Amino acid sequence: MDKNFSVLKYLSHVFMIYGITTGLLNVFCIFFGTSAHGLSTIFSLGNAGVGVATSFQFLLAVSIIVGLRLIFTTDILIKKMPIAARIIAMFAGAFAVMIGFIFLFDWFPADVPLAWIMFIVCFVISCFVSTLISVLAEKQENRRLEEALKRYKEEE
Repeated sequence: MDKNFSVLKYLSHVFMIYGITTGLLNVFCIFFGTSAHGLSTIFSLGNAGVGVATSFQFLLAVSIIVGLRLIFTTDILIKKMPIAARIIAMFAGAFAVMIGFIFLFDWFPADVPLAWIMFIVCFVISCFVSTLISVLAEKQENRRLEEALKRYKEEE
């Protein structure tokens, strides 16, 4: 788990995730924008890309989710919660944020079951991928720290 907080680290995470999200949204617009034009505010410009209002909505959603990540992956506010519980709570919070934004900004028709199925599948896949990347990054960091400790002990 991350021990330190800095505004620059927070902003770098926000804009990294926002960049990936915006890129994926634009790809989705290219492939599905024309057919989904009237169904969702995300596809309000058809296959021409994501509108400004939607872009700022996603920036706000990402900022909130990265804030949740900050709360649950550092010891700033929560010190005693087990790591597994923190991760589950973080993903549950992210899911709740996304549901709120779906209803608030009409990202897709809430009465269409297929839209919910696609959203849940995409959410689960992105949770799996982000967890996998985090685990790999943690292992790499641990390996680096072990090597540095080994070099330090050899120098003594």
